[in-house]
Amino acid sequence: MNPQLAAASVLILTLTTVTLGYAFACWVWPFKSCPRCEGSGKRPSPSGRAFKLCRRCEGTGRRLRAGRWIYNRFAGIRRDAR
Repeated sequence: MNPQLAAASVLILTLTTVTLGYAFACWVWPFKSCPRCEGSGKRPSPSGRAFKLCRRCEGTGRRLRAGRWIYNRFAGIRRDAR
């Protein structure tokens, strides 16, 4: 077997596995914790005494994963095309 062909096969197999793993993770766990508030849903005020709701996640502490957002967008386009 050609060494370049073997390396390309391993690369393609690895990329396919990673892509399918991420797609599975987006299907099972569509949300991740918000990076701004670190999943708490609250942000400290500048004085540090009070808390405000995080504007990015609207106080839920969760954000939709990028892969799930893309899937939802394409599903909406497909649904509207019917």
